[in-house]
Amino acid sequence: MFQGRLVKFLKYLFLSIISVVVLYLVISVIIYRLPSFDKVECFKSEVVFDFVDIQLSPREIFETGVLGKSVVTLAIENKRFFIENIDKKKLWEINPRDMKEQGYTLSAEVCAQPLMFGGYGVAKVANLTKVNKQPIITK
Repeated sequence: MFQGRLVKFLKYLFLSIISVVVLYLVISVIIYRLPSFDKVECFKSEVVFDFVDIQLSPREIFETGVLGKSVVTLAIENKRFFIENIDKKKLWEINPRDMKEQGYTLSAEVCAQPLMFGGYGVAKVANLTKVNKQPIITK
């Protein structure tokens, strides 16, 4: 009799945990993917090269942990955008420390759709140009 209750308890516990995870994903998709009806906005600025970029906001966990996106930070107002890994590889083709030795950095034009609940959707790197400045490198 005790084993029957234990099995029933574990079954409901498992279903509860699965329900919470599914609810989190549904709410995250609604909040972080529902676009507003504004036009796509583009920002052009120097890229900030973050070697260690750890932020544990719910958006950060959803985008990087669940969906596998990367983060790019622009120097203008320290804006952060989530981008596809292919775009991230374009930004990191050359090590930023090598760029520093060669005396240049990258300027990127990033375009993203504003979201209904604030922030921006997954951005695309539209244009990359070399700029004769020292790169901004953070640890």
